[in-house]
Amino acid sequence: MSTVNRRFVRVCAFMLMLVTMSVAGSVAVAQGQQSLPDRVELSEAVATAMNAEWLTDDERKSMRVFHGVWDDRDLDSPERRAIAAVLAYDFDNPILTSPEVSFHVRADAAMRRGDLRDALALLEGVAGVRAARQRGEALESLGQYDEALKAVNEAIRIWRAADDVDAAMVTDGVHAMAIQARLQGQPARNYQTMLDELSRVRTDYDRLYWPARLAEAYLLAEKHNTGEAMRAAFETLSLNPRCIDAWYLLGRLSLQRFDFESSSNTAKAIRRLNDRHPLAIMLVAEFRLVRDDPDNALDVLTQLIDRYPKIRQAHALLACAHALRYDEPAMRSALDTLDTLSPGTAEGYALAGRYLSLFRQYDLSSDVLQEAIRRQPAWPEPQIELGLMELQAGRDAIALDALQSVASLDRFNKRAANSLFLLEEIADYHRIETEHFIIRYKPGIDEVLVRTMPDELERIHEIVTEKLQFEPDRKTIIEVLPDHERFAVRITGMPWIHTVAACTGPVIAMEVPREGRPSEHYGPFDWRRVIQHEYTHTVTLAQTQNRIPHWFTEAIAVRMELAPRDYDRCRMLADSLHEGTLFSLEEIKWAFVRPERPGDRNKAYAQGYWMVEFMEERFGNSAMIRLLSEYFEGVREAEAMPAALGVTREEFYREFLVWAAAQVESWGLSPEPSLESLVDEVREQDPELRAQLETSRQARLDVIARRLSTQIGRPGTKSRDELSAADWPPLIRPKVQVTDDMIMAWRNDHPDHPDLLEMEIRRRIDRREGTIEAGDVEMLEQLIKLRPVDPYPHKKLSQYWLDRDEAARAAEHLEELYVREQYKPVFAVELGHLYRELGQIEKALDRITRALHINPYHAATRETAAAIAIEAGEFEQARTHIAALVLLEPDRPRHQKRLDAINRLISERSTGAS
Repeated sequence: MSTVNRRFVRVCAFMLMLVTMSVAGSVAVAQGQQSLPDRVELSEAVATAMNAEWLTDDERKSMRVFHGVWDDRDLDSPERRAIAAVLAYDFDNPILTSPEVSFHVRADAAMRRGDLRDALALLEGVAGVRAARQRGEALESLGQYDEALKAVNEAIRIWRAADDVDAAMVTDGVHAMAIQARLQGQPARNYQTMLDELSRVRTDYDRLYWPARLAEAYLLAEKHNTGEAMRAAFETLSLNPRCIDAWYLLGRLSLQRFDFESSSNTAKAIRRLNDRHPLAIMLVAEFRLVRDDPDNALDVLTQLIDRYPKIRQAHALLACAHALRYDEPAMRSALDTLDTLSPGTAEGYALAGRYLSLFRQYDLSSDVLQEAIRRQPAWPEPQIELGLMELQAGRDAIALDALQSVASLDRFNKRAANSLFLLEEIADYHRIETEHFIIRYKPGIDEVLVRTMPDELERIHEIVTEKLQFEPDRKTIIEVLPDHERFAVRITGMPWIHTVAACTGPVIAMEVPREGRPSEHYGPFDWRRVIQHEYTHTVTLAQTQNRIPHWFTEAIAVRMELAPRDYDRCRMLADSLHEGTLFSLEEIKWAFVRPERPGDRNKAYAQGYWMVEFMEERFGNSAMIRLLSEYFEGVREAEAMPAALGVTREEFYREFLVWAAAQVESWGLSPEPSLESLVDEVREQDPELRAQLETSRQARLDVIARRLSTQIGRPGTKSRDELSAADWPPLIRPKVQVTDDMIMAWRNDHPDHPDLLEMEIRRRIDRREGTIEAGDVEMLEQLIKLRPVDPYPHKKLSQYWLDRDEAARAAEHLEELYVREQYKPVFAVELGHLYRELGQIEKALDRITRALHINPYHAATRETAAAIAIEAGEFEQARTHIAALVLLEPDRPRHQKRLDAINRLISERSTGAS
């Protein structure tokens, strides 16, 4: 069959692949909806093409090797054996020095093991696009940028002048263009051209040529288009399941998303080619670096460099490991070693700068990134990293300069473009400066919030610094951003993030607490409580040189909100304790960043605060301060706890669990016997229900048995006795109709059982369609004593006393609801009215003010607040609220008249006082 006909058949086969491939799976992976697998099935299109009857045996073997599905029988030629050896990094294989193997494959092997000069010697005098591209790649890695540019320019010239162009030539030409762009700063002009050329490979040359799709993945990743890059790499693997470069790229992109399971799976896939594969080892090292475990990263990298001393990426990662151990001399020594291999290279400095930025070592990160930029000024990557890092550090002038430089080099980078747009907009924001803060905000409607912030911020500073016994040496910048999209860009460089405020150290960004479309606003929240949380981060980060473990800074920040935990968090903690699913000290670090289950992040916040409570109670009020001092010195957690607290991490955690059990009991959330066990007794007494329960138990055991049988021999497999409650599937219990008689009998046996008492109260009130009678009051008050964290009795009692115009008694219970609510102003507003009615004007003003902390844009609440402030003689506060009404309702002239009147009153009082 002719070459043209074969190409036509391969095009048809690829169209079949587009229909049969799991497109949904690649989309889900690209969007981070599921973890990457450790295997990818070969597409049916490739399998069909390889089984075509017109292929010779030799062609079919070469296709199987090219598409990564060979077995030993296919490796019967020097070239095919060499290709397989290169993929496995089997550099000791003598076939890689055989003259029977092509120059390109031998050069590829030399480049991968770091012998760049050997590769250049092999390629000397070899003509063609691929040889020129390989020379350019080797010279770039050596830091010989002028010579590298000449080589890739030659590759592009040959490609453009060629009459007979194929998929391989186009792909090599695009790789050459990518190197050219890094060296002379032309990605803005060439980027779309490169993508178009790679698209032409699929449409005009060979749709099954996987190197083109891999080249596309590299380009997309370079522009931080992570989702599309992952999709392209995943599709590459469907065309070549053994493509180690695609696996390695996916592993590194997964780490950028803190998707540790996917990264582990990609390393596992690479290890199938070679259990000691350098790319798998480097993935493991990066995995450990991202998880803040530089000591173990150092161990594996040292061993790898002992085996392959010329792999540049390993030396760059070694410098990162030393940097994260806060050992700057060792970091610089590793970078110097890299310089002996590749004089003047920017790669190690760029990577070290990125990791230092990730762990908020801003000053050293800036120094290292600046050196990377000096060495390779046309490479956008270190400039992007510098710009984003300086943005987080609050050094806007440096950030703006770096990001504007990037814009001239690379207008396609999404993170940089978004951040530059916002930074240029923020430059025009108004600012208010106080003793310890700089507030920046967009002029306009948000002034209704900002005008109330200065005094509150100074009170926050006093509270937090007094508790932590430390004060930052610079003013903290508070950026009030008008919508969720701008806030997300400010924090991440991309317009999505699931929170309302964040601290990067000296900068706190917060979106406004405002109602609106979900795409624009996340809704009302208590901004003062949120800022007190975030400012605690600012202080603890400065107090430890940004070296505090993530869980601990979050735990202290929740502690410093100075609010009791709400009932849902109490129940969550109690259930997790009973089920054995509380996080270990290792697990909790990543539950904030990469939660594995819905609710994990909330549980991490709640459990961290719980552990700090225990720490203070068990080891004294200064325990936090002592531990923070250890982190300031660069002591890691395993050594810091014994030094500060006198116990190991394991001992701390064991003691915490005992203390936590007593806490749950005091909350009334571990009554004995449990309600479920009481209902189980009913099931056991009924023959039919007992049979159903036994069937369910057996089915549960069968599920576990099947699950364990599939795990036999796998690393980390647990025995049945080692399974925790979280490992077991839920037991399906037959439903039991609980009757009033059953509750009465149980209550007689267990009169102080809070679950039973609540069930009885709820049934009594529900039978009366919500009406609460005097006879319920004593039971509700008893429930408060038995379960003090439960809001239900307070809600019912506040309702009861409000219906009877007993404001003082209603307020007593509303206070319990008010102190735990941070998203709705309803309790604060009600208390403002009640205290005003009782003549307690100062309390009324305090509560109505907090209602405006939660929703500062609510005009009716502003009206009430202004009236109460006037009654309290606080005319300045009244003026603030009336001025806010002018902004909120500009079409109502009475607000301006009121503002004029209050201004006259303030002026008259001031004149009288003088």
